Amino acid sequence: MLRIDISIQQAATRLSIKGQLDISAMGALDEALARASDSGGPVELDLAEVDFIDGSGLSVLMDAESRARLASHELRIVAASRNVRRLIDFTDTADLLSPLAPDVGTERAPVANA
Repeated sequence: MLRIDISIQQAATRLSIKGQLDISAMGALDEALARASDSGGPVELDLAEVDFIDGSGLSVLMDAESRARLASHELRIVAASRNVRRLIDFTDTADLLSPLAPDVGTERAPVANA
């Protein structure tokens, strides 16, 4: 089961993703990412509570990053669960998901107050 919470901060739109990022969640995540990018500002992904991710979930993230670059929007992964980090490391796709910081771990990033 996938749960997506969207919160709009002054500095960015944050999507907190909980559950499984697999083929059954692709449509919901893709739609949420499209709505968040409509804000025109940066989009932050909190993936700290993703307990499962497969290649299709990673594909959605990579497609979203590609669309964000083409539209000159910023997409940031601000937190990643161990499972997400492991898949990114295993597939050597961290460079494709920039600006994924090398130190992004399982801890939640604080919300920026601007």
